[in-house]
Amino acid sequence: MSTFFDVAHYDGQKAVKRKVEVQVVGPQFYLLENERCTGPFAFADVAYVTKQGEADVYGLTGHDGWRLILSGPVPSDLKGLLPAPRRYGGWVDRLGIGKAVIAFALTSAAAVAVVLFSPQWLAPLIPDSVDDRLGDALVGDFGGRFCHTPAGDAALQKLVASLDDAPQDLRVEVANIDMLNAVALPGGNVILFDGLLKQARSPDEVAGVLAHEIGHVRERHVMQALLRQMGLAVVLGGVDGNKGAMVNNLLAMSYSRNAEAEADAHSMQALGSANILPVGTASFFDRLAQLDGSEGAVKDNIGITSYLSSHPLSASRKDAFEKSIVKGKNYKPALTPSEWTELKTMCAQDRKAKSGFGFDFN
Repeated sequence: MSTFFDVAHYDGQKAVKRKVEVQVVGPQFYLLENERCTGPFAFADVAYVTKQGEADVYGLTGHDGWRLILSGPVPSDLKGLLPAPRRYGGWVDRLGIGKAVIAFALTSAAAVAVVLFSPQWLAPLIPDSVDDRLGDALVGDFGGRFCHTPAGDAALQKLVASLDDAPQDLRVEVANIDMLNAVALPGGNVILFDGLLKQARSPDEVAGVLAHEIGHVRERHVMQALLRQMGLAVVLGGVDGNKGAMVNNLLAMSYSRNAEAEADAHSMQALGSANILPVGTASFFDRLAQLDGSEGAVKDNIGITSYLSSHPLSASRKDAFEKSIVKGKNYKPALTPSEWTELKTMCAQDRKAKSGFGFDFN
């Protein structure tokens, strides 16, 4: 047995309001317009949308813009088939207005707390002067481990200038530490470890990693991670006498997936602007990803566990860099062969630079 009702309808394809007749057949219904019939539609897929004046508006799951508009009281034969109208919203109606007000107040208080204390929101509020002072206090000369030679410094400066529009805001150094690592620290400091340069197969690989760390600096990820791990008191209170422990904690800082994705995007954009082929960076991440979780391989690569702990790797990151390659683009090496040699051997040439893994300096 069928029951018929007159309603207004939008089919979601055209912005045309149609006058149709609803034919109810058990748990389903059809829409009739002149000699046109559409359906069947299941009442179980109908969802209440809103109230428009005296009309109740319903939608259909999986059909954007599909609307059924019933003016006046809902016919009694349909009340048991259509979802109940909502006065305030689904969860408010289910809880009741009193309980909903309490729940909303608690949720609002929690949201305010998140906004006030979330590093992502708080980091931009930290003045640059505080960021710079913290970086100076932490980094210093890295216990005398920074390497310098005239030709090596020139190659490094060339690389930084090709990857960033304001290289004067950055302080990029090479540390005489045999760890496969690179880190961004407060105050625009970026440190490449000698172990990274030794294991890199080309300057293009180093360029991609360096651009990634610069991305962390430009996106304020360093301060976010510092606030998340160590708290506001450390940031505003400065550094205590155990600077080595602080640096070790900074090296172990991990970034969120969003931060890593943003730094990767920054790296790909910087490589593209500098006309440096991203395949080197993709190859670098691919080699590290193959070592991730392999204890034997990690033991044979000094310091790689440090990089893997602070820079989670995945095949998708390698694929992203490969996909950023523009066919037909005139790419060029990040450095000339002689410049690459000077950068790669800078620590070996600088006899004054201290070496070692620990950060026990005060």
